[in-house]
Amino acid sequence: MLDNIRKTLKKKTKTFKLIMVKNAKGNVTYKIAGADKKSKKALTLNKKNGKIKIKKKAKKGTYKIKVTVTAAGTKEYKAGSKTVIL
Repeated sequence: MLDNIRKTLKKKTKTFKLIMVKNAKGNVTYKIAGADKKSKKALTLNKKNGKIKIKKKAKKGTYKIKVTVTAAGTKEYKAGSKTVIL
């Protein structure tokens, strides 16, 4: 699988859905809570759906990103958030 990802990254960006949110009440948003300089250059986060893109021609290595997921809540449910390190 990794060889396929490396071949794909030479040509175009690759998108992953790594964070799954179930039974959330209200609008769910995603925000980068922390990342090193190398990861900020290579990764982007879609704030609406949580998909993480690895940019084209990203160098081989390990990238760490800290994402905060927030559900707005409703009248019956409190708002909540969770931070995940990927």
